[in-house]
Amino acid sequence: MELPITKRDARRLAIMVESRLINYKHYFLWADKLIMQSKDAPGWICNLATIKYCGDAVKAINTFVYSEPFEQLDQHEAVDEHVACLFLRYRRAELSWATFLEQAGALTDAANGRRFCEYFYEMLNKLEENEFSKRVEAKQVVEVEAEYQRAITAVQPVYETFSGYFREYVRAAAK
Repeated sequence: MELPITKRDARRLAIMVESRLINYKHYFLWADKLIMQSKDAPGWICNLATIKYCGDAVKAINTFVYSEPFEQLDQHEAVDEHVACLFLRYRRAELSWATFLEQAGALTDAANGRRFCEYFYEMLNKLEENEFSKRVEAKQVVEVEAEYQRAITAVQPVYETFSGYFREYVRAAAK
């Protein structure tokens, strides 16, 4: 993400932070780079460059996302992208499949997504009934990945960009 950043892109960033797909080690150097490249960096990016706590980072980003001039943002898209972030956490082995299903179910229960929470909870029930069978898991992973392919495709390259900043941050901290 380069300047200018759209509200839709900033919302995606907030979702990535809120879902715990990324944290300050991913966005500190990114924000610093934008500040250094710009004569007039947006205030929310300047704030983000100093915030470690996830909730405060989301709040700082959302001050821009939900400021004037207001834009109509697709709520279904936001929920789908949050599910995609959870899916990427599963892919990198941070979440078990059961935990992914539980968190995606809780998210879609509380939000207005394209899919209802039952979609995930029914999968979780089937997984439990089959004693967490890897065969059942593999089949469900393929189904969820196909269902959320558009959102995964939107989030994946942004995540890869921030992963580069993460690796750079870790290398610098190790010196």
